[in-house]
Amino acid sequence: MQPFHPPTPQSYRSSYIPSTPDSPTVEKESHIGTTVDARQARETADGVVRDYEEKRDRLAKAIDSSLYLLSDLKNFNGEQWTVRYPHLKPTEHAETGPSSSRPGMSRRTLTFADEPAHTTDVVLNSTPTIRRTLKRSLTLAPAPPCETVTTVVQSVEELKRLDENEDDFSILRLNLNMGVARHAKGLISHLEKSSISALLDNRITASLDHLSHLQKRVYDAQSRVLVTGDLNAGKSTLINALLRRDEVMPTDQQPLTTRFVEVVSAKENEDKEEIHILKQADKYDPKDSATYSTEDVSKLYEMLIDAEDDASSPSLRVFLKEADSNLANPSILHNGVVDISLIDAPGLNRDSIKTTANFARQEEIDVVVFVVSAANHFTLSAKEFIWQAGHEKAHLFIVVNRFDQIKDKARCRRLVLEQIKQLSPKTYEDAADLVHFVDSAKVALGYGEAESEGDELDDAFSHLEHSLRSFVLVNRAKSKLGPAQNYITHLLADVELLAAANSLVAGKERVAARDEIARVKPVLEKMKKGKEGLEESLVGEEEAATDKAAGRTKLAMERGLERVGRGELAAPGPGLTLPSYPGLLGAWDYAAEVKRILLASLDFAVSLAEDDARKLTSEGVDEVIKLGDTHLPADVERTNRKFNPQAMFTPRAIRRQSSVTSLGLGLAGQSQLVEVNVTDIFDLQHHIHLARSVIPSTSATSHELVPFSTEVGAASLAVGAFSMISGKTLGLRAVVEGIVHFSDFVSNPATRKWIGPIVGVFTAGAIAYVVYELPRSIPKNVGRHIQSTLTTSSGQAQTDDASTPFAEYQAARVSKEVRKVMRLAAWDLRERFRAAVEARGEVVKASEEIEKKATKALEWFDNVEKRVEIIREEVGIKV
Repeated sequence: MQPFHPPTPQSYRSSYIPSTPDSPTVEKESHIGTTVDARQARETADGVVRDYEEKRDRLAKAIDSSLYLLSDLKNFNGEQWTVRYPHLKPTEHAETGPSSSRPGMSRRTLTFADEPAHTTDVVLNSTPTIRRTLKRSLTLAPAPPCETVTTVVQSVEELKRLDENEDDFSILRLNLNMGVARHAKGLISHLEKSSISALLDNRITASLDHLSHLQKRVYDAQSRVLVTGDLNAGKSTLINALLRRDEVMPTDQQPLTTRFVEVVSAKENEDKEEIHILKQADKYDPKDSATYSTEDVSKLYEMLIDAEDDASSPSLRVFLKEADSNLANPSILHNGVVDISLIDAPGLNRDSIKTTANFARQEEIDVVVFVVSAANHFTLSAKEFIWQAGHEKAHLFIVVNRFDQIKDKARCRRLVLEQIKQLSPKTYEDAADLVHFVDSAKVALGYGEAESEGDELDDAFSHLEHSLRSFVLVNRAKSKLGPAQNYITHLLADVELLAAANSLVAGKERVAARDEIARVKPVLEKMKKGKEGLEESLVGEEEAATDKAAGRTKLAMERGLERVGRGELAAPGPGLTLPSYPGLLGAWDYAAEVKRILLASLDFAVSLAEDDARKLTSEGVDEVIKLGDTHLPADVERTNRKFNPQAMFTPRAIRRQSSVTSLGLGLAGQSQLVEVNVTDIFDLQHHIHLARSVIPSTSATSHELVPFSTEVGAASLAVGAFSMISGKTLGLRAVVEGIVHFSDFVSNPATRKWIGPIVGVFTAGAIAYVVYELPRSIPKNVGRHIQSTLTTSSGQAQTDDASTPFAEYQAARVSKEVRKVMRLAAWDLRERFRAAVEARGEVVKASEEIEKKATKALEWFDNVEKRVEIIREEVGIKV
């Protein structure tokens, strides 16, 4: 490739300066007229050059701006926002209201590739140009009142046509290259949002690369003309006709061109005709022989035949001289104004590799000359190529070859033009200059027999050549700069549609995020403010239930012990009745049974206290639930735990088995309490204690009060006797006092006579009284002993709390169980409250992040629309 040398004004000027007259009779006048005409021609040529350079520089600036815009879009996609890929479909009903009647406005259904089922009605504001739109924007479609809407149902055929022809994107269109486009579109809809964003990122990268190529092409002085088409369409024959050379490019009834052959002027190769075989097309340099190998031009046919089965054959660059320097109308290759190269391409439908190469090569081309057989019209591969090329090149040269072989020429012309109208509207508009029906083989053969001074060419081919020469040389701004301008036009429209659709998404997400914040944040703030109050209430409920249960349990236990101390049941219960007295011989067993029943009654009293604690706990749990209803939001799931009061005070191992009551598991099962002692039957110490509390002590009485000492002496004697009998159980003081009293009594002579009978009678009476009172005294004796024992201990052997009084122990045990349940209920509420606060905090945080992100996206996409307008102004596109 030659380095860039911008065309000089003189080179342009030469094509506009007319030839000077030769008549000598008007030499002076002719000289003056020639001078004026030459000056005007030079001014005209200079104006053309200046206009071209101005458009070129403006277009180059627009390409730079587009590069920056796409680079920013690529960076923005994924890093700050996941760009969604939209689809616009025509609605089934066209609104006939005022908005639909406005030009450029149409109602559409907006969907996204990752959410094909989610639709949004929008209004598309567009300014049509070529087959796409120059400017597009989207707004949400208003929902008109049902009673004022008049709709017109479009036909099924019309909807189908719109759905097939309506393509949302041209440059940034996603295609999986898996079958036809409609199948690929269906596959795209099954991808995830991130995958679609990655595909879109790839398309943006490809567009960036293409913009870089365009930038080089804009400043490249050479114009490349690609001659392509289907197999055996006559591409090589056409090139031979344009070169004024016979069989430069090999021709045959069978396909010959199997690789790209670029034909350029030999002036670029020191006026030597030869073939350069490019080792690597992207690294080719004509001045560096290491990048190519040479071959004689006569070997071109053999090289093409040899490369027929080699898909990776390198491209060829053929340098040719003008066929005849005396031609009045030289070939387009040797125009003397602009460097031009003609590229002969393999047939599109030869194989997939060659077709793909053609598609890729057209991005380097300034002008496409598409050759189609008049007999076959446009094949599927031809349509696809023209469609793809139309993204950049609005104007294509269409050469319908072998037209002379068609019988019904009018019908052929009409059908071909109808196809062109759908494929390339701009080409159809300029069909007079761009669509040509010729027979290039006839023309090529005619060159060999024609005279140099008067070539009479086929009129149709002459028109084609003149149009092509005018398009490439004279209208250089249109042929050289037009494709880049057209590509940027389509690219900006795609970016604008992408920004408009994503602006709607960002707006919806921001509104939804703000609504979510407005809904959740007040609740969150209220919960945060109420957290301390909830904590205080839970602690208060726990302490109230625990203290109440402890107080009531202790009071119940103290009252139960008092009743047991009186020989009564601590609490009447089923199966708890004091046994009947079996007689003196069964007194021991009677005492054992009485003790068991009294202990069992205490167990029953404990169970009643536990039942009362269960009730208090149930009330406390209900209060905790009410606190949850007060402090938890309505949408928070309430606890699914059900409080089972019967599970309280029951060991877990026992709860797994069958239901067992507390009876028999408490005091009545403690061996150290059930064991019977002698004092449970004859509690002499208790009787002595009572006697001492009734009879005053005689230690301070005078011996002179003898008359009053008879009865007192008898009583003292009885006390002394009882003291002697129970000396082992009485204290030392009681023994000494009995001895003293007895000695005083015996020293009196008056009492010696009747002391014996009195002692005998008294002893017998006392024994009879004790035996008689056994049925009533045994329960009291047993109860007093139980009361005395449990007042100083808990009754639980081998425990750390054995020294704790029974009432306090039971109060502590019951309150501990109540506290455990209350804490569990409070913990569950606290966890739900904490989880609710955290969940709402996360929702608020996520919504705020979404709002921030959406707001930034809205600003960014709005800025994109402004940048698009600036680039349009740089390109010179008027909207």
